[in-house]
Amino acid sequence: MKIAILGAGCYRTHAASGITNFTRACEVAEMVGKPEIAMTHSTMTMGAELMELAGVKDIVIADPVFDNDFRVIDDFDYENVIEAHKENPESVMPQIREKVNEVAKDLPKPPKGAIHFVNPEDLGFEVTTDDREAVADADFIMTWFPKGDMQPAIVDNFLDDVKKGATITHACTIPTTKFSKIFAEKHGDLVTSPETLNVTSYHPGAVPEMKGQVYIAEGYATDDAINTLFELGQKARGNAYKMPAELLGPVCDMCSALTAITYAGLLGYRDSVMNVLGAPAGFAQMMAKESLTQITDLMDKVGIDKMEESLDPGALLGTADSMNFGSTAELLPTILESLNKRAAE
Repeated sequence: MKIAILGAGCYRTHAASGITNFTRACEVAEMVGKPEIAMTHSTMTMGAELMELAGVKDIVIADPVFDNDFRVIDDFDYENVIEAHKENPESVMPQIREKVNEVAKDLPKPPKGAIHFVNPEDLGFEVTTDDREAVADADFIMTWFPKGDMQPAIVDNFLDDVKKGATITHACTIPTTKFSKIFAEKHGDLVTSPETLNVTSYHPGAVPEMKGQVYIAEGYATDDAINTLFELGQKARGNAYKMPAELLGPVCDMCSALTAITYAGLLGYRDSVMNVLGAPAGFAQMMAKESLTQITDLMDKVGIDKMEESLDPGALLGTADSMNFGSTAELLPTILESLNKRAAE
């Protein structure tokens, strides 16, 4: 198998956020006895996992920055970083972020410049600046592109060189549904005939060097392609999840916190009204749909920043507490406490 990774990334945005670390990268580094993996960034972390844990040896990374100012910071000892992450990542991360932000002041942004802590060639990867060269004969093409509206032009440069039956994925910045449309608009048969090209995701759901997980979107690829990628993800990332393409954004992006609360509430509500009250599934679903639809409609009507003006959070304190039984009782007390605080503001 050949894997092409399009996009090397740059650590500066992660450093600027101040909330990232190298936990997963350090785990992999120690597992395979290669300390330099400990400070890999995003696509290189995922590439190292595929090479060292899934056994894929033919991996090429393409990015125009390799012909520009690709800056490798070598101020930090990999072994020390690994040891720090075993106890408390924040014992070393502030110094790392400070150094990155210092270097970033005089370094152009991608694709003219990028900040890393290890050269990909030192990890065993082939590097190139030519996407077309990278994708030639590749079975799996992992893209890590800038924001969604820039992607069609990038894809256009190499699409004719992708071999039939290859799997191409996105990792972030664009929904799978929109990503698939890039290929449908250029070659209408690609999505309707997945045997020609399998479009899905290899989305880490977080900063890749922090957590070992990957999310694979279904709907635009064959079962065989999805299963092959799923097996690779389990070996490489540790945890792999399949899901409908439409759910990738709600599960993996910033709204995941809301999705988790909503989904837990929905499941708890379902179990309580069906298992305790004995309500039929159809009635339970009708009431759940009304709740979700009307709250969404309220947000659309008044704006998310003005919802309390139309629905006082305190209005639910005298009604929702009557549902404090069954599975709902595991969640509702905390929710009621939160609503009570908002009602008192």
